[in-house]
Amino acid sequence: MKLVDGHGGLLPASWRVQLPAFEGPLDLLLHLVRVSEIEITDIPVAPICDQFHEYLALMDELDLDIAAEYIYEAARLIQLKAKVLLPQPDPEAGEAPEDPRRELIERLLEYQRLKEAAQTLAEVDDLRHGLWTRGATPAAAPGDDGEEFDMGDLSLFDLLQVLRNVLKRYDEEHPSPLTYQGETFSVRGQIERLLQRFDGGRSLDLQDDLFSLSSRAEAIACFLAVLEMARLNLVRLHSAGDSSVLLFRTTRPLDPILLEDFSG
Repeated sequence: MKLVDGHGGLLPASWRVQLPAFEGPLDLLLHLVRVSEIEITDIPVAPICDQFHEYLALMDELDLDIAAEYIYEAARLIQLKAKVLLPQPDPEAGEAPEDPRRELIERLLEYQRLKEAAQTLAEVDDLRHGLWTRGATPAAAPGDDGEEFDMGDLSLFDLLQVLRNVLKRYDEEHPSPLTYQGETFSVRGQIERLLQRFDGGRSLDLQDDLFSLSSRAEAIACFLAVLEMARLNLVRLHSAGDSSVLLFRTTRPLDPILLEDFSG
């Protein structure tokens, strides 16, 4: 296991923890079966496959060394997931459907038996050490700069499960902020829009027009356009009571050159 500091550099060797090296992809699969409280003979392939890839992503994020066997097992799970999703033969047609999970189930059952046998032998060895005098401690192997960390009855995946649950809860309670890409409305565009609305010589209720717009930004651009149009004597403003303002189009023609000043 490689540990990195906050700047991406490796931590000092004295800070590194040597984890047991027996954890492999089948250990991870057995861990997922155990925490999901399901039977090995009835593995739901799709959820287990997704969880397996989540663990690989977490291990990669923690900069843990991921052996090639994990990648190979992940590819096999993807292939198995695809087989399970494919239409199965119809039993009524006389075709005996073969469970695509059979090979994985047999591998896991065999691995579990070997692991339980190894655990039994380890317990016998511990008992023997308690009855007879332990021999001389073997010398440390070259390059071994520390004792192996004893995790007891826990595995690396048990610890990753704790971190995974914490990160999941943190993401649920601290969702990523929403990023809103604001629209840009030009005064020139609002002048052109308002002039089109005056077709037919009718008056225009400023308040109703502002309420019909899509956003605060567009309403502000429209308000500035009305002020500019009044300054250029393109419209006349009249109070209609109740805070309403009516716009009337004047007879003065619009000089297209003036619009060049309102391109922003």
